[in-house]
Amino acid sequence: MKRFLLLLLCLNAIGFALAARHEIYFQEKDSVTRSVPKIENEIRSFSENNIETIHITLRNTRHTPFQPETVSLKLGIDTYMDKSPEWNVKFFPTLMVCEPSHCYGYLQSPNGKVKAIVSENPVASWHLDYNLGYQEPEPHWFYGHRIKSLNLDLLANPPLPEHHPHDCWQLKPGEEREWTIKIIDLDSLSDFPKKINAVADLPVIELPQTSCAPGQSLNFMVYGKNPVLTVNGNALSIFPAGENKWQASFTSDNPGIYSLILTDGEKSSHGYINVRYPWGETMKIARKEALRCKQKATSHVESWYGFHTAFLAAKHFPDLTVDSILNNRFNHIIGDLFDKATGKPFKYEWRIQNASSTVGMLADRYEAYRDIRDLETAEKIADWFISYSQKNDGAFMNGHTDYSSVIYPAKSLLELADAEYAAGRKSKARRYEKCARRAIDRLVAMDGDFNTEGEITYEDGMVSCSALQMGAMALRCKDGKERDKYTNAMLKLLNGHECLTQSIVPDGRRRGGTMRFWETQYDVHMQPNMISSPHGWSAWRTYATYYAYLLTGEERWLKETFDAAASFASLIDHKKGELRWAFVVDPKVKVKQISDANPDVTADSPSYGCPHPDMYPNEEFIIGEQYVPMISDWQTMVSSDNDVHEVFKFIAEAVLTNAFVMERADGSLGCYNCRIELEGNRMKVISDEEQIDNLHLNLKSDYKIDFDGRIVSH
Repeated sequence: MKRFLLLLLCLNAIGFALAARHEIYFQEKDSVTRSVPKIENEIRSFSENNIETIHITLRNTRHTPFQPETVSLKLGIDTYMDKSPEWNVKFFPTLMVCEPSHCYGYLQSPNGKVKAIVSENPVASWHLDYNLGYQEPEPHWFYGHRIKSLNLDLLANPPLPEHHPHDCWQLKPGEEREWTIKIIDLDSLSDFPKKINAVADLPVIELPQTSCAPGQSLNFMVYGKNPVLTVNGNALSIFPAGENKWQASFTSDNPGIYSLILTDGEKSSHGYINVRYPWGETMKIARKEALRCKQKATSHVESWYGFHTAFLAAKHFPDLTVDSILNNRFNHIIGDLFDKATGKPFKYEWRIQNASSTVGMLADRYEAYRDIRDLETAEKIADWFISYSQKNDGAFMNGHTDYSSVIYPAKSLLELADAEYAAGRKSKARRYEKCARRAIDRLVAMDGDFNTEGEITYEDGMVSCSALQMGAMALRCKDGKERDKYTNAMLKLLNGHECLTQSIVPDGRRRGGTMRFWETQYDVHMQPNMISSPHGWSAWRTYATYYAYLLTGEERWLKETFDAAASFASLIDHKKGELRWAFVVDPKVKVKQISDANPDVTADSPSYGCPHPDMYPNEEFIIGEQYVPMISDWQTMVSSDNDVHEVFKFIAEAVLTNAFVMERADGSLGCYNCRIELEGNRMKVISDEEQIDNLHLNLKSDYKIDFDGRIVSH
């Protein structure tokens, strides 16, 4: 026995010497430690070519079961992004998926490098270590904007998502378990599913697209030796397409989320297909929810962001019974927030995004109702925030922090300019365009070294809001060189931002969501941090992908746009007609959330600040891999969950009224939001929904185009 223990100690020493980056730690209740009496562990690792292989062994030498909260492997990959340009070579934990028999995922850096993670053994779960940010007020902590580490939970107590293994929660007396985990260095995400299958012989689902319209076929690949595929429990035919590669196709006339299960021998993997609901129906429900989940006058524009949806829906689907109530509420809120004579906010004037976003809402309302008073109010607010914050170099500043990428003040000015042009007020339109262009030129010059609200990091919105504003300016440029300048700057940011995007996850609920993780504490009064994706701010990237398609004609960007839009629309439970705030990606989070409305304020009176859960009645519970409900339907004080309406603002701009037809390099035709019928060189384009009245053509061949009975040129 002594000899065995000596050998074990030697193995442990060798393991830690070879793999000093990797650590095992144990959590039992609220305590975390690196060792537990009579629970032995070994870590051994070796590297060959581009693969590091880690072997882990856990043994229970007790006479009783060992049932910890978690036993976790801290991978030790540097995920702490705190300054430029160093963050370009650090790795964001973009994807982790636990299956009953294995797990896989990857971390990606802004420069495109990838560390794929594969376990050939069941891993109970995973979690991220998030940093603390600041106290407000003391001693209450809000969480920060950085991730300290990615951890694989080799053992974890339930509850866990259904597709996780459910026998990895204990070690019985005398039991020993082993894991083999590989970290694979890749130059890019290209062929990621194929590479995972080849390295670890695992069944993998590859969904180049995760969404489709009802009646449309969605084609995809699966990898395995003898795979069996089911959709909602029903067998789906697959056909050979290469070595260990199979092709599948799915079609349904019924909108909804469809569950995929791929089984190969004793191993299985899962995914989800999104057959999207009509965009028009989505916008109508979202408008109704902007009424139910009250818009409030607060310190944060996120509390009244639903007016974007209200006015855009009114423009396309007027409904006096709903629109009149929302209009009256908007008038009330604007009166509580802004001085009507000067446009200056009464409080929190440093949050210039409150002013700029309200300018965008007023532009939306003008387009819906053509009331010139909305433009006059928008001009006062815009003139105030320009004079207050725009500096000589073009930046919109909050003190010493550049806020040009906090939401998108320049895009809001461009939206006002478009409304001014529509009203025939050209001189005013040109002034706002000029102010916007100065800010965007400054962003281009900064080349990714941006500022943002809160803690500096390689931040989702900081990058995506810069990219979308560059794209918006590129689309306005008649000069080719100028257009290319903005386009290329936008594409560089989009490619780096891929590490913060769920771009290949085989899940139509999540595809296109961006990886925000500090919003729950502000939006739904819930701590600690967790990844909320899709979240309202996920739309920021998707504006940019939409602009990227219009500027380059590359179908990749349109695929990303439509898959993300379908994920966004699924934030609505269409069967219940209810809006959810966001989708939480983390598989298991013990949360604390404010549970009661604040009795000291009403939703009809202004409220300010960021409520901390510890300062109010709260409840504790566990959530994971699920939608989170809105709270503005019952919470009276400031909350920011109405920021979800950014996704509907995006849907209204990009996909609500637009159909797209393109000719690919191989001569095949692709279409989105429409169907195509060909008769010789005559192309009949039939839109999917009544409100679709714009057709974007990207064709090389000469076709005579009939779009819903109208002959159009290209």
